[in-house]
Amino acid sequence: MLPVTTKVTHQLVERLCRITAQNELQDIDVDVDIHMYSREIHHLFMARSNLSPNFCSQVLSEAKEHAYEAFITFLQDIAQPEVFLPVNLLNRFPHRSYCLLMSSRRSHEVFEIHNASDLDRVIYNNYELIVSSTPQIRDTEAYLIAPNKYTLFMRQVNESRAINVYRSDFVDLVINTPPPLILHAQDIIETLQTNISPESAQPVEGQQLLIFPPHEEKEEMEKVVECPECGGAIQKIGVGKYFCLDCEWDNLPPLR
Repeated sequence: MLPVTTKVTHQLVERLCRITAQNELQDIDVDVDIHMYSREIHHLFMARSNLSPNFCSQVLSEAKEHAYEAFITFLQDIAQPEVFLPVNLLNRFPHRSYCLLMSSRRSHEVFEIHNASDLDRVIYNNYELIVSSTPQIRDTEAYLIAPNKYTLFMRQVNESRAINVYRSDFVDLVINTPPPLILHAQDIIETLQTNISPESAQPVEGQQLLIFPPHEEKEEMEKVVECPECGGAIQKIGVGKYFCLDCEWDNLPPLR
């Protein structure tokens, strides 16, 4: 679960509805015209009719990685400094689940505190924190943000010599959640070491977590033979790495 979702469109302008701070619905127009990524087409496949769906899907998957890198830079620019965990601030909002983005080393420390590297969430002060790691984040910092808070539109244009991918700005879909917060990673580690027991990280009854340790091979995904979202055909591009040829599903990791 990540704080940003990507949607593929063929339109220059997309209309969407979001929730305002007053819990009202608001329609907005989103321009999809920021050039983000280009992939040159090999001379053997210059003709558009010869571009295979697999090649186009691979370009789109690469562009999604660039989009996530741009999102981390976006977070670093707008996040507000806070302490861990800012309960007084979070209590103003109804949400009780948040993403905690950390560096790979710091996220491993969180897993070690729980003595269970196959879990990616902690429960603290009745809040669920889903821990994700990405190389763009420094060891000294961490980010707290609501899941699926932002959305990003991507538009793929096949031209004569290249495939170009354009994106929109990052659109805040749920304004009735707190702004992204930047925290001190060491404060998080020390707080969890003091207050969190391994049992608190166990899934609640009736809920199953299907989560894997970061930067380890996902053996279970080797058994995937069809898209878990739509049942369509999937394309393998590495060990445990797939994307669907019929919909937007993939299990690609964050940017390396």
